[in-house]
Amino acid sequence: MDTKKLEEINLENLKLVSEVLKDFDFFIFYGTLLGITRSNNILKSDDDVDFFIDIELKEKILEKISLLNHLQINKKVENKYFTQFINNKYDTKTFIDFYFFINDKKKDYIVEKHNWLSSIDIEEHSLHIPKSLIFPIKKSEKFDYIKLPNKQNELCEFLYGKSWQIPLTKNSEYRMEIIDHKPKLIRRSFIGSLNRKIKEFFTNKFQKK
Repeated sequence: MDTKKLEEINLENLKLVSEVLKDFDFFIFYGTLLGITRSNNILKSDDDVDFFIDIELKEKILEKISLLNHLQINKKVENKYFTQFINNKYDTKTFIDFYFFINDKKKDYIVEKHNWLSSIDIEEHSLHIPKSLIFPIKKSEKFDYIKLPNKQNELCEFLYGKSWQIPLTKNSEYRMEIIDHKPKLIRRSFIGSLNRKIKEFFTNKFQKK
């Protein structure tokens, strides 16, 4: 499937889920937030959309989303703080990711345990995201039902660094680390980036057979 069609499907997924969850507090996050903030669209070649939700709402949210017949939970990657739905409606699978954060009222940050590392039992790998960048949650001016963190530009910078407006290819041109509970984007060298692209090319080629 070409990149343009993939963007269209992901944007459709984003709008659909946002409408279904319109009565809940949620906001888009990670790559979805980056794309909408940077260009009012989904990131090119991205195969998922990302939602950020208080873990206290998890049961109600999953019950609501499960009513959509063409979506199913990906049991292989599910854990307490993360649930992924697979959209099998089209030839190419797309994914809808729900990250469930911990909101301790006594702290000035929320805790996100799944993130890029997916190691929820390692405390050092949890992200601490300032509440001042998130609340109050606001509605998108361009898209109906889509909700955003209050300071979306500042949150993109927090997540991806000062050069967040410069597009980079996921996995091949950078990697993410967590240092002192804060995200750190590490640019790969030219050789490192090239090696990753070659590896991904052959991996994708054989997976499609």
